[in-house]
Amino acid sequence: MVFLKSSASVSDSTVESTKPEKHRNTKGMSWPTAAIFIVGDMMGGGMIALPIAVVNAGLVPGIVIIILAAIFTGYTGVQLGDNWTLMQKRWPEYKKHCRRPYPEMAYRAMGPKAKHFVAFCLCLTQFGIATVLTLLASNNLSNLLTAVFGVQINFCYVILMIGAAVWPFVMIKSPMDFWQAAVGAAISSTVAAVLIVVVAFHDAPVCGQVVTYPEFSFKNLFLAYGTIAFAYGGHGAFPTIQHDMTKPFRFNRSVWASYIFILIVYLVVSITGYSVYGASMRNTVIPSLQITWLSQLVNLMITVHVLPTIIIVFCPLAQQVEEWTGVPSRHFGFRRFATRSLLLFGCIFTAESIPHFGVFLDLVGGSTITLMTMLMPSVFYLFLFASEKKRMDLINTMQISPDSPDDQFAGVLDVLRYTSKPVLLFNIASFVFGVIGGIAASSSAIMELLDAKMAPPCYVQWLTTGFGTSPNTGGSAHCCGPFLNVTVGDMNPSNFCLMPDYA
Repeated sequence: MVFLKSSASVSDSTVESTKPEKHRNTKGMSWPTAAIFIVGDMMGGGMIALPIAVVNAGLVPGIVIIILAAIFTGYTGVQLGDNWTLMQKRWPEYKKHCRRPYPEMAYRAMGPKAKHFVAFCLCLTQFGIATVLTLLASNNLSNLLTAVFGVQINFCYVILMIGAAVWPFVMIKSPMDFWQAAVGAAISSTVAAVLIVVVAFHDAPVCGQVVTYPEFSFKNLFLAYGTIAFAYGGHGAFPTIQHDMTKPFRFNRSVWASYIFILIVYLVVSITGYSVYGASMRNTVIPSLQITWLSQLVNLMITVHVLPTIIIVFCPLAQQVEEWTGVPSRHFGFRRFATRSLLLFGCIFTAESIPHFGVFLDLVGGSTITLMTMLMPSVFYLFLFASEKKRMDLINTMQISPDSPDDQFAGVLDVLRYTSKPVLLFNIASFVFGVIGGIAASSSAIMELLDAKMAPPCYVQWLTTGFGTSPNTGGSAHCCGPFLNVTVGDMNPSNFCLMPDYA
């Protein structure tokens, strides 16, 4: 999940540098605020799906993957911070306004082809995340309408409603223009996590007695990896957040602080959901919570998180497309309105075409998010720092002048030569973890999407079943037990539970 381009407020006139290696901006975020941005960006859709991931993987493998993913993605997040600090030191132009920090990092590390490749991958990632979050918000709103008003509006209509709700807000320019969204997202997701644990403890005496788990399969394990990778998928925003800080060199503090908090929340929510509800959960843990008003409050909190995150995630995609198409960046006009409207329509159309939140989340998490989160940061880090050491060697041996252009690129042999063995081995381990998990998760998700049991696209459903709404055919909760019919209290399962035929 990624934020936007750097704020225009960090402009030529607001930049001052006291020391080359300690660049500062006169305006921007503090490192605690940047940490809140990271929490607001990452926690939400992935968090409420993690208990299902642990059920699919098994308790021990699931927890191990969550911890390993936190270690590796936290490390690559720090690498991104070090990369940007080094770039501002070596190339002073990056102390000023930079529209696309991540692609620029690729350019300085590996050349123009890498820059174009990363720009494309970033767009693909943002598009996928925006679509997943649209599906999640639609799923939550649909569940809320069923629980509160007793009516099931066609899920495909709810997707259109979400698209209409966010349409005016996707026109904003930068995360600095919408910083309240990050704060609200962080608070709402934290409150939701606390409520999930509270309700799960309430349900545990009943549901914990009838909890079941699926048999282990590698397919489910790989799908779990995709969900977990999605939960840590915020790296595309990191260079942008760092660039908007008053002291960018302190970004590492933001990463570590946010990751410690996020990992604790992820582990608590995952273990609690696994222990109490097990295989009765579907897509997210929210419908399994059996205190209805608290369940819907969690639903509301996550929706409050997701809606602004859709906006935050959408903007880097729009900015890159605007750069490709020559849309002016400084002023709002018809071209920006048209470009962003078409992109939003594309996200909504994709959501209508693949109305399966869980599997689509696994696909995005295992493919582009793994690439942007676990693979590319390490590659750029190794090549950027190797090229710096290579240049210093060339200067020290008088092969080039210190005043010569800083345009040296490192090769694989340079990386092997200039990188310490412990650092190299850790990066290789992180890279292998990402490659194997990403390929396995993506292929498993594609197989799942091709399954004949999957519901057809929304527009196919409209053609075959019409455009009306359907009456309430049961409750809104995924009840406990192997048959999804065990309730906490004396509630009638036929009225309270969303029975398997409709789950």
